[in-house]
Amino acid sequence: GQCSVPHITPSDAASAVAPSVFPSDNVDSNTDTPALKPVTVASKPAQKESNKSKKNKGKIKPPPKMMRSITQAMIQWDMIQDGDRLLLGLSGGKDSLSLLHCLLEFQRKLPIKFDIECCTIDPMTPSFDPSPLIPYVEGLGLKYHYIRDDIVERANTAGKDGKTVSSLCAFCARMKRGNLYTTARKNNCNKLVLAQHLDDCAESFLMSIMHNGFIRTMKANYQINAGDVSVIRPLVY
Repeated sequence: GQCSVPHITPSDAASAVAPSVFPSDNVDSNTDTPALKPVTVASKPAQKESNKSKKNKGKIKPPPKMMRSITQAMIQWDMIQDGDRLLLGLSGGKDSLSLLHCLLEFQRKLPIKFDIECCTIDPMTPSFDPSPLIPYVEGLGLKYHYIRDDIVERANTAGKDGKTVSSLCAFCARMKRGNLYTTARKNNCNKLVLAQHLDDCAESFLMSIMHNGFIRTMKANYQINAGDVSVIRPLVY
């Protein structure tokens, strides 16, 4: 039978975007928890502030074109339902930060209620320091999970016969995904939100054809093999 849980409808989404514009990480592995436990720093939402401060803080107006594309994807793939608890994988790049503010805009305007939490995986390499995200996300009043996991160091011995892995990028993506799944489970988040977009899907499609001989790419909305977490990609269009 049909599920009666409220979800986003075209009329709901129309109220979240301007009427004038509303239309009439490439690894998709189900890898579970990494072998070693990472160090986790979980922060609580920011304390209560004045009404004026609350009203103005974090209100970045997303571009109408981006909101329209995300609206189309969320409706077509039934991505968000009433009562969902979302965990956004936040790298600090323009894609995930843009998606964060689009989700906040939908959260303010849609008639359905859903929670947003963020998670960043710090691979502990000198070339990448996402720690400035900590005060930024806390300033938005969101629950933030900052996980330090020495992925790069582990990659030196995680390959065959204790050697370096053949592909650092693939290993890092797999370990990050496992950490995200674990964080979602621990915090009762039923959906993991990733910021891969149309270009990433096209790249994944070509890689699959050339390296594996399969015609496939990343999915917009699917449930992982364990069955307890769904993965959604609102930027797919």
